[in-house]
Amino acid sequence: MTVFYLIFIGLTIYFSIRYDGIEEYDSHKVHRMWLMCGYLVCLSGFSYGLGADKFTYMEEFEYYSKDLSETGDFILKGLMIRGQMPFWTILNMVCKTVFDSFYAVQFLESMAINIAVCYFVMKYTHRYFIFLLIYFLSLQYFIFNTEVMREGFALALVLVGMKFWMDGKRWVFFVMLLLALMFHLSAAIAILFPFAFIRISWKTLLYAFLAAAMVWLISDVILGRLILAVLGGSEAMSTKVMYYSLQATSVFGFIRHAARYLVFPFVIMYTSVQFEPSEELKRCKERFTAYMCMLAIFASAIPGFMRFYNYAYILYFIAFADFIFLLFRVKEHLIIRLATLAGSLFFVLDLYTGHYKITNTYFYEFFYPYTCVLNEDANVEFRPIAHQEATMLKVEDKSIRNIE
Repeated sequence: MTVFYLIFIGLTIYFSIRYDGIEEYDSHKVHRMWLMCGYLVCLSGFSYGLGADKFTYMEEFEYYSKDLSETGDFILKGLMIRGQMPFWTILNMVCKTVFDSFYAVQFLESMAINIAVCYFVMKYTHRYFIFLLIYFLSLQYFIFNTEVMREGFALALVLVGMKFWMDGKRWVFFVMLLLALMFHLSAAIAILFPFAFIRISWKTLLYAFLAAAMVWLISDVILGRLILAVLGGSEAMSTKVMYYSLQATSVFGFIRHAARYLVFPFVIMYTSVQFEPSEELKRCKERFTAYMCMLAIFASAIPGFMRFYNYAYILYFIAFADFIFLLFRVKEHLIIRLATLAGSLFFVLDLYTGHYKITNTYFYEFFYPYTCVLNEDANVEFRPIAHQEATMLKVEDKSIRNIE
């Protein structure tokens, strides 16, 4: 079944060579892009036991009622016990009633996130297929489609909202944001997007790094107040805030995270801005870079806030596609750009090779080999076990925040 991965990679490489150099509108190029979008939708939509968090969603699905009159009760339980927003509960109950299969949920989520991503990408880069390769090989495609499914719906709505904001229809952005919040509260971070209007320069990187360092230094105080603010709320919300807030890093961990989430992405996105011939696209990419920097400040300083960076990945990958296309086409700062590419690839490989001792598996094995609905006898039991190990908060002085 893993041949489906190879087919996708082969087709995107072929289409990239043939079409990514075309700057003007080309109907064949657009058609191939939607073809590959459909491929991604089906790849995830018809998967079986792919990922890790998905097993939790599948288990929860079995407990939903087929009686839609009980929707209100399940919404309340979802909020109080699992910290889940109403639209996710409603979606599951409708799918339970109509299809009685979680496959309907995963197919709808795959449609939402992948169609939104492809629609958004075609508006802001000509390098459609290089983007798809980055999206796929970075494993972010798999994460959005299996690990953060509730957030996947929210991200899809936020991307549509961002596109309308850039088109001047700002009210649509706020409508999409409101809908996104009804799927996942993390969408609240998108409220920063309208404020990301600073002019991008190398000083921006310096200021962002200094801001991240400052947040890292005072994060104990900030998160101590955050924890106190949520105590007394729902048990599910309090538990999640405690879990993410207690994670900490050493100074070396901070530098590592700053390189991964801020420095390398900034060089890539700034390069895309500098060599963008269209003034309109340049304006859009400057805003995307500014927004990425805002999220990177928190992702670099506070490990528990890395999840918010999911709302910057697509913007970052769009620039990454331009960056790779331009790599040997321009001579300025080639050594810096090659070093940036090497550093970025290092962090991707580091993600692939995350190791779980109990099952002796690696992170990429959550998604490899591919398992399909046509083969439900495939052995995937190791994946939820590895996921349980991965989500354990290790009680070590270097990884637990001391909050008094």
